[in-house]
Amino acid sequence: MPSRNRQQGFSAIYVSVLVVFLTLSIGANIFLLASTSQKTVVNERLSLQSLYAAESGVEDALLRLKKGISWTNPLSVLVGNAQAQTTISNLVGGARTVLATGNLASRTRRVQAVYAIDSSVPSFFYGAQVGTGGVVMDNLSKITGNVFSNGNIQGSSGTTITGTAIVAGQANTITNASITQDAYVQSCVNSSVGGILHAAAQSGCTFASLTALGIPVSSAPLPISQAEIDEWKQDALAGGVISGNYELSGTESATLGPKKIQGSLTVQNFAQLTLAGTLWVTGSIEVKNSAQVRLGTSYGTLSGVIVSDGNITLQNNSISSGSGQQGSYLMYLSTSPSEEAIRVKNNTIADILYTSQGGIDIENNIQTREVTGHSLHIQNNSTITYETGLQNAAFVSGPGAGWNVKSWKEVE
Repeated sequence: MPSRNRQQGFSAIYVSVLVVFLTLSIGANIFLLASTSQKTVVNERLSLQSLYAAESGVEDALLRLKKGISWTNPLSVLVGNAQAQTTISNLVGGARTVLATGNLASRTRRVQAVYAIDSSVPSFFYGAQVGTGGVVMDNLSKITGNVFSNGNIQGSSGTTITGTAIVAGQANTITNASITQDAYVQSCVNSSVGGILHAAAQSGCTFASLTALGIPVSSAPLPISQAEIDEWKQDALAGGVISGNYELSGTESATLGPKKIQGSLTVQNFAQLTLAGTLWVTGSIEVKNSAQVRLGTSYGTLSGVIVSDGNITLQNNSISSGSGQQGSYLMYLSTSPSEEAIRVKNNTIADILYTSQGGIDIENNIQTREVTGHSLHIQNNSTITYETGLQNAAFVSGPGAGWNVKSWKEVE
């Protein structure tokens, strides 16, 4: 065969092979593109179903909270073929965080909502809650708002409660106090009630009107159980132990937690402590002289706790607060049985004060969101102002709010 014919034959074969190769490559690419697109569509569909399940999980939890339907963590909801697991945080400072994870074929989406107290449209009112230790108010002291006490309310010259006062039990009294609104008590002694006095007996009291109390008011248990306190302690212990006292002063700052401090904690003189987890302090706690204790940004909308087995002192313009996001608050909780388990004075700002066995002692003006304890002592010329606490239908004014969804967002 002539050389030219051989070359033409080879060229024809080469072109044919090239065309076949290009055709197969184009076909493979089209198939790959179609397959990838199909997988993308499937992934997006599965992911959206997971998102819808997560949102349904949040809606289910919010409905339970709003209607008072019982629930346990985690809540499980089936939406089509997708599953949602929802957890509801503890109620701290009048706020809960609801977190739902939707899952379908290992595609997960997470949605978070904050269900919190909103004072813009009050549907109920709050009072400071006190246990059987009762309330002692020194000369010219003042509670701005309502009070519910399982023990006596003992006032002095010029003491005032600007809202409603409720005293539970059939042997307890309100003595030497000025109540701006209504009062509910077994026996009223030498007190002034601006509204209706609901009492079984009264001596030396003035009032707008008097109504027989009838059945004594039932006591209300303090809201945090020992099991919850023990759980917080275990959370702190999981982060390890610091042996000895821990102190920050001056320009010092630190991030700490979860951690157990086998000793005392002191934050003073403009120092700043940021919490990354729960703290359990076996000794005393003192925050003073413009020092600051705050929850870290990782808390987001969640609240945090510092538990002390000793006494807690917050004083001299110190500030203790949450992460800065709506629904995040910092609670100081003392398990000490001391009459001054928590002592707060001199223009201190703190979110939540709680004693399980001891007393809360207030000196000079303080701002707090919630005050709950075994007993409450307000010293001369001191004023306590709070935002939230125990709900009671008998409270007719004062700090009030309604539950609202404050935020709703996808977090993953």
